[in-house]
Parts: sequence; C-alpha cells; structure tokens
Amino acid sequence: MKTANIKLILSCVMLFPFMLCHSQELRDSLNAAIKIDSRRVMRGPGKLQTGLEGMRSIVTPLGEGDPIHWAQAMPGVTTGADGSSAFYVRGGNMGNNLFTLDGVPVYGYSHLLGLTTIIPHDAIDKVQLSSGGFQGKDNNFTAAHLSITTKDPSKEWKTNLSLNNFIVAASTEGTVSDKLSTFVSARISPLALEYRAVSGMLSGKMGDLDDFSAGVGDIYGKVVWKNGNHSLRTSFLGSMDKYGFGMSENSRETMGWNNLIGSVNYNVSIGESAWNTLISANRYESRQQQDKNYRNSSDHLSLKSTLNEFTLTSDLSRKTNTGLTLQGGVKARFAQFAPGQVASVTNRSNTLLATLWGELDYPAAENLSLKAAIRWNYFRNLTRKSGRFDPEFSLSAEWNLSDAVSLRGTVDRMVQYYHTLEGFPVGWSLDMIVPSGPTVFPEGVWQSSAGISFEKERHSASIGGFYKMQNNLVYYKYAQDLFDGALAAWEDHVDMGKGTSFGAEFLYEYTSPDFYARVAYTLSKTTRDGFRIINDGEAFHTKFDRGHVLNVNTEWKKFSAAFILQSGHWENGVAQTYTMHVPGATWKAEYYDGLNNYHMPTVIRLDLGYHFAFETGKAQHDVKIGICNVTNHFNPFMLYFDTDTESWKEIALLPIMPNLSWKISFR
Repeated sequence: MKTANIKLILSCVMLFPFMLCHSQELRDSLNAAIKIDSRRVMRGPGKLQTGLEGMRSIVTPLGEGDPIHWAQAMPGVTTGADGSSAFYVRGGNMGNNLFTLDGVPVYGYSHLLGLTTIIPHDAIDKVQLSSGGFQGKDNNFTAAHLSITTKDPSKEWKTNLSLNNFIVAASTEGTVSDKLSTFVSARISPLALEYRAVSGMLSGKMGDLDDFSAGVGDIYGKVVWKNGNHSLRTSFLGSMDKYGFGMSENSRETMGWNNLIGSVNYNVSIGESAWNTLISANRYESRQQQDKNYRNSSDHLSLKSTLNEFTLTSDLSRKTNTGLTLQGGVKARFAQFAPGQVASVTNRSNTLLATLWGELDYPAAENLSLKAAIRWNYFRNLTRKSGRFDPEFSLSAEWNLSDAVSLRGTVDRMVQYYHTLEGFPVGWSLDMIVPSGPTVFPEGVWQSSAGISFEKERHSASIGGFYKMQNNLVYYKYAQDLFDGALAAWEDHVDMGKGTSFGAEFLYEYTSPDFYARVAYTLSKTTRDGFRIINDGEAFHTKFDRGHVLNVNTEWKKFSAAFILQSGHWENGVAQTYTMHVPGATWKAEYYDGLNNYHMPTVIRLDLGYHFAFETGKAQHDVKIGICNVTNHFNPFMLYFDTDTESWKEIALLPIMPNLSWKISFR
C-alpha cells in the first residue's frame, strides 16, 4: 500500500490565525487576568457531566471545546480516525450510541468532517455522557447516550460574535416580555474561501488534492414562554455539510449530510409533581457521489439515504416526603427509512416504536441510594409486517462508605431497533441507517460495571471495570461497494454475530485556583465472533479495538495542554475481490482483505493552548490561541483509492495546525 501524507484542506489555514493575532490590541492584552473555573467532572453511577465552561476547556482544532471532543476524552471511550466525530463506548459500534439535543435524537451531528458538532456552543447548558444505569425514558441504543441540554435565554439582551479557524458565528438572546424570551444562532464556515486564498501559497504541498469546495452552516432558534408553573419551549435546528474533493482533472468526490429538527416541549409543575410532553420532527439526509475517469472510462456514481422521524413523549414525575422519586411515561416514534438510494432503486420501510417506561429513585438509607428503571418496547416494521415486544431494564446503586469514598455499580439490558451499516473502517463511510425487520433482528446487550470513587479537597479519582455481551450485531458485507444497486437489497447481505468487551477505566482530577489536571485511561479488549463471512465465525478484533487509551488535559493559569495516546487497531474485512466503486474494473484490494490484514499506527497528539480575556467599552472579549498536533504526528484519517496509480493512499486530516477562537459579547 502506498502512503501519501496529504495535509488536505485544514493545512490551508495555517497562517490564518496568526494574521489575526498580530493586532497591537491583542498583544497588549496578553497580561489580562482571567478566572479559571473548576473543570471537575460531575460523576454518578454510569454518568459523567460537565457544563459549558468545562466543555470549552478541551483543546481542539477550532480553538474551543466541543461535546464530542469532551466525550472522546472520557474513560471508556475510544475514537475513530484522528480528528473525526466517531466515538466508541465500552466496545459498542459507532451506531450504538444515542446523541440527543433536549431529548430529540440527532443522527447527523458532525460538522466540518467531524471537527465539531452542529450544536452551537452559545446554546449549550450542560453535556452528559451516560454509559450505564440509564434513565427510564432513554431507549433504542445499546452503548452510550450523549445528551446535550440547551440553556434558556438570559433575562437581559446579549449578542455574541465569534470567529475561529473554520466557523464564523453570531447569536443573540434576551427577554421579549416578562413571559417570553428567545435565542437565535447562525454559523457559517468560510473554509472554501480560505482554501482559495492560500492554495496558491501552498502550491505543490497539497498532495493529490486538485480542488476543494465546501458548504457548511447551521441555524438554531429557541423560544421560551413561562407563566408561573407552566412553561413552553419551541426550538428549531437546521444544518448543512457538503464537500467536494477534486483528486485529479477528471476525478471528483462529493459527500454531505443535513438535518432539520423541530420540537415543542410543554411542562407544568404542581408542588412535587411535574408533567412534561415533547413533540418533535426530525429529518436526516446523507449523500455521496463520485465522478471517476478510470482507464479512459468516465462514470458518475451517487448514493442517497434519508430518515424521517416523528416522536411524541409524555411523562409524569412525583417526589414523596420520604425522598422517593417516581417517574413514568410513554413514547411513540414513527419513522420512514429510505436507505441506499442508487439511481431509481429504493428500498423504503416505515416503522413504529412504542415504549412504556417507569423509574424509581430510592434513598434506601442515609448513605445508600438505588435507582431502577424498566421499559417495555413494542416495535413493528409496518412495511415488512413484522412486530415484536422487548423488555429492558437499568439498575444502579451508590453507597457512600464515608465522606470521601463511594462504591458505584450498574446493570443494564438494552435493545436497539435502528442499525448503522458502517462502511470502511477508515474512509468515506457508508454509515447507512436501516431498521430491524423479519430477517434483521434488533441488537441487544447485557452489561455491568462496578467501581470505587474518592473525593477529597482538591483530588477526585475513580477506578472501575465493565463487562459487556452483545448479540445480533450487524455487518454489511458489501460496505465497500457504495454505489452498487445491490444496496436496495441490503437485508440479503447482512451477517449477524456477537460481541464481548471488558476493561478497566480510570479518571483522576486535581483542581486548584491556578492549576487543573485530568487524566483518563482505559484498558480494554473487544472482540466479535459468530460472523460467518469473517474468520469463519471465530473471534476477531472489532473495529477500533484500541487496547490502551490515554487522555491528559491540564490548565495552568492561562495555558492549557492536551495529550492523546491511543494504541493502533486491526482492520478486518471479507476476503474477496472488490470492484471498489469503479464499474467495469476489478482488482485485488490487498488493504481490505481478511483477518487482521493491516494494523493502523498508534495515535499520538499533543495540543497546546493559551486563553485570555479583556474588555473594551461594553464588549467582553474571550480569546483562545493554540497549536494542534504540535509534534506533527502522522495520524491517518481516511483511505482512498487513487485511480491514476491504482493504489490505496492515506490522508492525514490534522497536521500541525495553529488555531484561534475569538468571541466578543455585547450586553
């Protein structure tokens, strides 16, 4: 396999932040004082949570934190390719995670090829990663739930303007009347303009990249009405990602996805009781396209997938005088799937998922708290005329041995009815979302975890282990043939198997007024077996099975640093000859062929940042300057097939790269 260390688009903007940082005003403000808030992660059985400031402390290529990058730095989590938004929790697949915004699932949450998410930072109130002991209302996933809760608009009007390497953003919020408030945010990426501006200076340094285009942006709005103990919240989110890569004069690849999400949430509280109802509509669409000139033959290939989902949830909670909290509710989802549309070939399915759930939070003793949740699901594939009932449950407990030491444990049985047919282990992914049916059963998992936590003054630490057994995991054996009409018959080409994962997780934090440090380490092993088309049903390493994952984050006064070390993983595939996207031609794909056919290199990355704030008149400035991948370590992001040389090549998305985040707030 030939390797080309291509710096791609992101290296085009290496000079961009420094050009902005040369103003005299910024240089004069380097000594401005800045308060460093505590970054300590709030912990519970199976749960990790942070606020906006804790999330923004993560050093990223955009100069500011992000929910996904925060989650990727937590124990029990491994990433996909370096710089991507993929995350794998306790041995689950990428598609086994649930990502929600105020309780509404988001299926295409990544922006800028995974460098950030479609959720605007100014709208975020808190981020929570749950990997066990799940809430009663959470369902249709088997690995982890990353939930984003947005804030209500502030009482006084405030406008924010922000700029970083790749996104220009503006937001405004405030109170319209004593009962009504609103928040609006819009972001757009000038990535294509930046590429054109500096591509001349980088001529000859872009590898095989001949041209690039991009259309990236999002808009978010929220309106909140409050009247006594009644409240009504409506929100809207629209996002677009579209990219075009010209690899030669007659070869071009295009990919993209977009989201449209709307929701209405009504809540009423009476004493210790509360009733909440949420109605939402969600549309997700993804597209991939190739124009290839291969051996004097021109081909135009395209693939499209859509998912429309409509959800109604209603729940009631009550807290008794004894401290016991009871919750229960119903949730109904109607979904329309149209995956793998090639030309006029489409395989559509309509589904219904109804859930009845209940939850009990019980302070069994002064130092002991218990939580139990049970769900009863009915899923029906209306098109395939198949239905089934599945029970689920989640248990968690916390026993405080002393003021400083606690024992925690969780047990879960989860079921998932939507499957993600993941494509290349590294590269443009198929990532097609499909429903369960009479021949493709729901995925299921049994998992347990236990650990001990310690918290004393400036120190906070926890260590524990987990064990997970998975069944009915799906593998699409033709994932490499993205533009094949056989996608319409995807159910005939899915193999199902099992998985096992176990490991240890460690999280330590130190907090002082001037210094903060966090160390997260995961030691794990994840295997798959029972797939007839891979290794004859015997066990093999799963995708992104990284045995060692270490994340170190530190802050000293205004300086921050992040170090990432992830051991390499094995790639596996079905041994056969592939057409590899190009009709009429075949060759032996030596990279994607057989068991443990290639070992990806270890991921090593060091990021540095500097953060300061200052005021000018009525404006508050918040500036972050940094360097991503200081060591310029070559961490492969994707693979592609070069039709000119008829060989595989790798692309590194994150070379050494300066970054800048500049936020201005007006009140």
